[in-house]
Amino acid sequence: MKGISVIGCFVLLISVASGHKLQLQARYEPQEIYAEPNCAVVTDHTRMFRDISDPTHYWICAEGKEKADYIQCPPDEAFMEHLQRCVKWSEWKWVEPYTK
Repeated sequence: MKGISVIGCFVLLISVASGHKLQLQARYEPQEIYAEPNCAVVTDHTRMFRDISDPTHYWICAEGKEKADYIQCPPDEAFMEHLQRCVKWSEWKWVEPYTK
């Protein structure tokens, strides 16, 4: 019985100590609000951010710029953030936005 409690305490200690490492890392960090991204905190300058109010546009933070560029998809296309590209409307699907 004592061996089981020692093992249990050991497992608990390891899981608590490494809890932060067990979290899955997202491909990119979500922004607080779905609007123009804060380029001061963006580290991946190739990442495109969706415009929640207009799927025909997206934002991108060019390296060294304080303000994001607002880019329009080609005609008859909409931006899919998880694909990081514009797609034909027939392929586009609404994805619930996430916030912190």
